[in-house]
Formats: sequence, C-alpha cells, structure tokens
Amino acid sequence: MNLYVHVPFCVSKCRYCAFHSETGASAEALAAFPRLIGREGALRAPGARPTTLYLGGGTPSSLGPDGLRALAAALPALADGAEFTVELNPADVDAPLAEALRAAGVTRVSLGAQTFDPAALRFLGRRHTVADTLAAASALRHAGFDNVSLDLIAAVPGCCGASFRRSLVQAIALEPRHLSVYALTVEEGTPLAADVRAGRVKMPADDETLDALAEAEAALARAGYARYEISNYALPGFECRHNLAVWHGEDYIGLGPAAASRLGLVRRTNAPDLSAWASALDAGRPPPADEESLSPEDDEHERFVTGFRLAAGVRPNPATATGRARLAVCEKLTSQGLLAALPGGAYALTPRGREVADAVMAEL
Repeated sequence: MNLYVHVPFCVSKCRYCAFHSETGASAEALAAFPRLIGREGALRAPGARPTTLYLGGGTPSSLGPDGLRALAAALPALADGAEFTVELNPADVDAPLAEALRAAGVTRVSLGAQTFDPAALRFLGRRHTVADTLAAASALRHAGFDNVSLDLIAAVPGCCGASFRRSLVQAIALEPRHLSVYALTVEEGTPLAADVRAGRVKMPADDETLDALAEAEAALARAGYARYEISNYALPGFECRHNLAVWHGEDYIGLGPAAASRLGLVRRTNAPDLSAWASALDAGRPPPADEESLSPEDDEHERFVTGFRLAAGVRPNPATATGRARLAVCEKLTSQGLLAALPGGAYALTPRGREVADAVMAEL
C-alpha cells in the first residue's frame, strides 16, 4: 500500500494556496503531532509496510529536524526499496535538517522553489528567497540526496515571459531529477481569489499561460526530461512512484487532518480540523471523516479517465459496449487533435490536449 501524511502546519499562508494548513501552532501541538500520527497509523493501517510514503502539507519541514525524526520513527516500517518523499520549504533547509532526513530514511525530496524571480516570490506570498532555494539545493546535495524534485509555478501576474524563462533556466541548472510545473490557478477561499474578484489582480490571458507551459515542455525536453504526466517531468527512472500509484488507482491511506484515503471502493477524507483530529486520537478513536462508496462502474470509469493524465495513455476495451462508446469518443477527440492513437490501441493526450485537459476529461 501507499501512505500519505498531511502535516498541517505553516509559518504563513501563501496567497494562492487552498490546501488545509494552520499557522501559529503551539510548540505543544508541533511536539504532539508525530505521536498522534503514529497512533492514527496503528488504528487505520496496522501491520502495513508501505511501498511509498509521502509527507506533504502544509509544510512538513516546519517540524524541524527533531520533529521530522520523531515523525519518521512513529510511522510504519517501510517495505524494502520503498520511496520516501518529503516536501520542503527552501527557507527551512539547512545542513542539520538535510542530515536528519537522510538519517530518517528519506529517499526523495520535493523542494518548493516555485520561481526564481524575487518579485514573483513576493507576489505569491512565499517566505523564502532565491538564495534560500540555492542554499537548500546545495545542503541536500551535500547530505547525499540524489533524487531532488523542484516545483515551479507558471503564469504569475507581472512575472510571465522572460521572467518565467529565466526561472526555467535556473531550475534546470540545479540539475534536479524531477520537476513539476503548474499554472497558477485561482482557488476559492484564497487571498488571491479575493484580489482577483475585487479587481486588484488581473490574471494572465489563457494564451499567455499556455505559451508558458509549452515553453516549459520544450526547454525541459531539450534538457532530457520526459513529460510523464500533465504537470510532471522526470529524467528516466525518477518519476514519482507515489503519485504514479495514485494515478494508477492503487490503494493509499492518508493520515493527518484533511488527508484523503482510497481503499478498494471506499474514499475517506479526514475532517480538516486539527483539534478534532487530535482529540479523537487522544481518546483512542479514529479521527472524524467523510466516507464515500463508489460503485464498481464508477470506480472503473474513474480509473479510465484518470489514466489520461499519464503519457502512457489508456486503451479502451472494444469487447464491451462501454469500451466501444469510449473508443468512439477517443476517435472523435483524435480527429480534433486532442488525443493521439498509440501502438496497441491506446490513446494519450497530445500537447494540445494537455493544454485543455480538463475539457478533455469532461468529454470522456
């Protein structure tokens, strides 16, 4: 199975972020978190030996070296050869933290660089600087990390065009094994959404956003990175195994407030409430959560559509009525230049299809 841990702590909230996190957590809450995660793991995944483990957030690195060591020690023992990823804010990374991660068995780190333009960092509300990213990458290399991923955000208002191209060049120069490139999106409930609605911020035009994403694909392809998923690029053999497992429909368990799980036909999402989560676990109960049961048909259809996120594509089964209907839709989308027919009867998104992937998914 695959294990995800949501660390819901942030020093400050970024302007665009809609993920669940809490600022201003007490020292007691931070110190108790590893113990409580261990208790939730024992309740919900007894005897598990995960093949992938991913610490996301929030900001996992806000726990510091001691907290990350305690968290790793509280989690189930990993299977041999498991992938262990931790998301890091560059401002938190120094030699002691990097060495603590190595000692805890972390095999892969995802560094939230986002941009190498100081003005874009300020606009996004990031608390790190470009110098922090460079120093973090150096500290991780010196600690022995070979599998480092960088996150980049395209289409930041006022920082498109040449600014984004410079960020691409600087990111590639750090020689990460993996890069994720996302277009900045306006999520409801964020300060960015309020600013856009009030007219204080004007988002880039769609064409400008699509040009930036196309430029990223071209630059990364020249540097040897393959676009194996809509927003993700990797050198051969360095694809994120945890995310691939989720996209392929494997089971995963999420621990922590707001963490999602998928076991068989049941999807479960913990309530986004740190206090309620902690109180339940202190009382020896699983935390409050919403559950949804999928029908076998819904499950199969979800797997089919999600498979189009991946470069390998999906093969409709022409032996069934549903498969033949899907094949007809795939052929129509192929005639529109949104899908490409691959050897063996599979179909995958074209570059144009990736640009409008949400519309393609809706059609499917």
